[in-house]
Amino acid sequence: MININNRSDVPIFEQIVLEIGRLIAYEILKPHEQLPSVRNLAKDLGINPNTVMRAYNACEQENLIYSRPGLGFFVQEENEGLDNLLKSSYQDLFKLIENIIQLGEPIEKVQTKIEEAFQ
Repeated sequence: MININNRSDVPIFEQIVLEIGRLIAYEILKPHEQLPSVRNLAKDLGINPNTVMRAYNACEQENLIYSRPGLGFFVQEENEGLDNLLKSSYQDLFKLIENIIQLGEPIEKVQTKIEEAFQ
């Protein structure tokens, strides 16, 4: 369900946060659905449980999930957390586009490259 790329420059805990956001956006994870336990997810991904806990805490701060002591972590009913995650991702995208334009790339070429990415 949750996939990570060990070769990515994106830290693993951030990849988990983004994956949870993606699964919520695609309604694969439903409101109030329980997430895998920290230990089980760490074992499945072959990573340290502290990394999963850090990701779950970040998801909780982003309002994507909530915790119930002794029971685990669950998907929030509201999509506010997903909206915040998307807003942050768009801000990152806009910064990248701005950097490319500042390097002298014409806006038209940037637009063409973005369109090509979706074909």
